[in-house]
Amino acid sequence: MNRFKMILSFFSTIPVKNVQFIESELGKGIRMLPLVGIIFGCLIGGLFMLLQLLNIENQISAFFIIVFYIFLTGGLHLDGVADTCDGIFSHRSKERILEIMKDSRIGTFGVVSLIVLLLGDWIFLSKSTVFVIIVFPIIGRKIALWTCRMSTYAREEGFGNQFIIEAKNTRSLIVFIFFTVLICAGSIVFHQFEVIVALIFTYLVMIAVIKRINRKLDGITGDVIGFSIEFSQLCFLCLVLIGGKFI
Repeated sequence: MNRFKMILSFFSTIPVKNVQFIESELGKGIRMLPLVGIIFGCLIGGLFMLLQLLNIENQISAFFIIVFYIFLTGGLHLDGVADTCDGIFSHRSKERILEIMKDSRIGTFGVVSLIVLLLGDWIFLSKSTVFVIIVFPIIGRKIALWTCRMSTYAREEGFGNQFIIEAKNTRSLIVFIFFTVLICAGSIVFHQFEVIVALIFTYLVMIAVIKRINRKLDGITGDVIGFSIEFSQLCFLCLVLIGGKFI
C-alpha cells in the first residue's frame, strides 16, 4: 500500500496521508501507475457529468476539465513534454539534447508543443463522451508503463531508471494486459467500439515514437515518460473522434 501512496504522491497533487517516501522503493510502484489514471478518470468524469447537469457548453466544460487535470498532475507531465520537444527538435548530439532537456528554461519548441497539446486536448475533449473522458488518463499512464518496459535509461542515474527496471518484470506486463482488457470490455459494454480501434492505433503510434526517441538518446529519461503520457492521451482522443466517423 505504501508503494501506491508513493506513486500517487509523486505523480499527482492529491493529498496522501501517512506515506513513507522511500527512494529505493519508488520505482517498484510503477506498475500501479494505471491506478492513478483510474482515480484521475473518476474525478475528471465526475466533473464532466456535473458540468453536464448544469447545462454548461462542451467547449467550456473541456476548458475546466483541462484546468482540473493540470491541477491534479501539478503540470509535471507538461514539463516533460516541453523538455522532450526542446531537446529532440534541437537536432543536436545525444549529449547536447540531454543537457537541453535538463535545462529548467523552456525553448521555442517547448512552447509550441504545449500550445498544440493543450489546444488539441481542448478540441477533442469538447467532443468526447463521458466514457472516453474517464478512460483517457488511464490510457496515458498505461502507455507510460509500456514506454518504460520497452526502453533503457539514457542517463547514468535518476528516478526514471528505477521505473524502467521495474516495468520490465512480469507483474508489470500483467497489469498492462489487465487494463487493456478492462478498457476494451468497457468499450463493448458502452457500444463505443471506436475506443478499441483508437487504443490499438495509439499503441502503434507510441511504439514508433518511443523507439525513435530511444535511438536518438540511447534510451529515455523521466521527461520522456511524462511526454509519453500526454502525447498518447492526445493521440487517443484524436483517434477516437476519427474512428467514430467510420464505425
